[in-house]
Amino acid sequence: MKRFLNILFAIVAIVLLSPLMIAVSLVLMIQGGESPIYSSIRVGKNWKKFRIYKFRTMHKGADKKLTDLQSMNSYIRVEGDEIEITRTFSSDAYLYADNYKVREDIYLSERHKCFEGCFIKIENDPRITKLGRFLRKSSLDELPQLFNILKGDMALVGNRPLSIEEAELLTNNTDGLRFKASAGLTGLWQTDDRKDDMPPSERIRLDNLYAEKESLSFDFKLILASFKKIITGNNE
Repeated sequence: MKRFLNILFAIVAIVLLSPLMIAVSLVLMIQGGESPIYSSIRVGKNWKKFRIYKFRTMHKGADKKLTDLQSMNSYIRVEGDEIEITRTFSSDAYLYADNYKVREDIYLSERHKCFEGCFIKIENDPRITKLGRFLRKSSLDELPQLFNILKGDMALVGNRPLSIEEAELLTNNTDGLRFKASAGLTGLWQTDDRKDDMPPSERIRLDNLYAEKESLSFDFKLILASFKKIITGNNE
């Protein structure tokens, strides 16, 4: 039933919103001189990889500028301040930060490559264009994901579509529970008032909670909460 409702929703939404999506695409092409659609590989339900689509919200070459902006990444401070080493270097030892844990040898070997690059949150990110900020705040940047829903990559409600790097960290049975649920256009994290100040450990907890509570009635509540955030403008 959920899949049928998602297909129906995606078709109706694409038809009704196609003029708006065409208009946004034209403006982005005129301003940026490149494809208005940004795509990247994400991991969804049952660890399935798929290509997610969004309207482009960053300046050209934004990915190349990320290294220079790592000192502005809020998540470096969050994880760095809370990590506690429990024993000497070992593949059987774990590091803990609130409800989040990671194998010690993985953390030490991937610290600079992944932990300081997977979780990105930069206040007033200079890579985002003025139009991009509006698209993000209004959630219009996510409209191309309607095609992901139509294809079956995602659902209207579900968990955050993770990057491959972040998904590879969630390999134990507890953290991996979130992959039993579909990737979603909206969900528990997106509707949480603490969204902008939420550490990765709390995002994982909410993803696992959704996987446990997933149902049509719960999805309906999250849809109403999502519309409320969009209408009030509290959705960035």
